[in-house]
Amino acid sequence: MSSQYQRRSFSNKKLDLSYVQWGSSELPPMILLHGLQDCARSWDAFAQAMSGEYRVISLDSRGHGCSDFPVPSKLDSGYRFDDYVSDISALIDNLRLNDSILIGHSAGGRYAFSYASRNPQNVSGLVVVDIDPDAINQSSSNMFDRYLGESDEWSSLDSVVERIRSRQNLSSETMLRHQAEVMTKAVGTGEGRMWRRDRRVIEDYERPDLWKEWVSISVPTVIIRGRQSNLLTHQTAVKMRERLPGSLLAELEGGGHWFYQESPGAFESTVRWFLSTLEN
Repeated sequence: MSSQYQRRSFSNKKLDLSYVQWGSSELPPMILLHGLQDCARSWDAFAQAMSGEYRVISLDSRGHGCSDFPVPSKLDSGYRFDDYVSDISALIDNLRLNDSILIGHSAGGRYAFSYASRNPQNVSGLVVVDIDPDAINQSSSNMFDRYLGESDEWSSLDSVVERIRSRQNLSSETMLRHQAEVMTKAVGTGEGRMWRRDRRVIEDYERPDLWKEWVSISVPTVIIRGRQSNLLTHQTAVKMRERLPGSLLAELEGGGHWFYQESPGAFESTVRWFLSTLEN
């Protein structure tokens, strides 16, 4: 699932940020932004599928994957909402990208649409995957309670697989094991594994109200929601579509919050449908 990518890095205010790239640099750019605790390679299946037509660039958000963990100060945790948005700007500026397709899942979706609302000249299309603009989301709060209550270390890769299965039980065994492998790293000399992220990404997470940013988006946009999701409700997804005239909404069976991993074929088909609307 992962043999064709290249890992590279760039700097944003002395922070070394990692990304993986599939496809030729001559192709149109597509930027992928993962959710909290995930990583750039969480997108491997989708990225490979699109790499024949796009230069697919998947970012390890600060504090995740192979990117640096910022050193906190008394005035700055390094994990403010705008820090994550600035990393998108730095990526696009560093790689001199134009007219990017921007795809973000969960927290990455919030960073993606905030960037797009502020920098429409750099974005040709926006895909927001199962996330809302609200400051408070009870399902998300419940997830945070679980994250904060669990250890950063696991006894084996199999135990990580079971942890991920509990959040996305419609994913295939191959996908579950792949996610477990890329989201953790070996620890010690035994079978132990550790999350490949800084614990402070949870402790210092900011969730501002983003409806002002949402309604100011001026680029073609689609919202993708898995019908089994408890995080982005049908009612909120419809509200998002209604508040942003011209936007599209796709609600799909076969998965929940991690729809792009649970039903990768349906997710790819939906993104391709959206991309086809940009050509008309």
